[in-house]
Amino acid sequence: MIRPAREADTEALAPLLAQLGYPFGSAELAPALAELLSDPAHHVLVAEDDGEVVGFVNANFRPQLHHLAPVGTIDELVVDEARRGRRIGERLVEAVLDESRRRGADVVEVTTHERRERARAFYRRCGFEATSTKLVYPLR
Repeated sequence: MIRPAREADTEALAPLLAQLGYPFGSAELAPALAELLSDPAHHVLVAEDDGEVVGFVNANFRPQLHHLAPVGTIDELVVDEARRGRRIGERLVEAVLDESRRRGADVVEVTTHERRERARAFYRRCGFEATSTKLVYPLR
């Protein structure tokens, strides 16, 4: 089942983020999740299996002049390692695409680190195309 995230999901999201290499504690994560949930530009969903949160996606929508429409961006998406391969990730992506259409978005973008080859293959299977290169200037 896919549903909107709630602040009470913080405890379940922390270990999922750790699987991506972001080992934040739930106390650190709580204010960030609360901020996302209160921001109408964000759409945060969780996937449940037998009442247990087993994945989540955080997408945001912002206007861009070169699109003249909102652009959706998947900022984070993770499915518990033990449950991958069960179409949970695909259902989360489909939910973001549905919300993107509802908001009148022109495109949906996603960025993955160069080392995440399986993630890029996953997004290609979902219909995403590699069209640009992202450059990052680290401030910390």
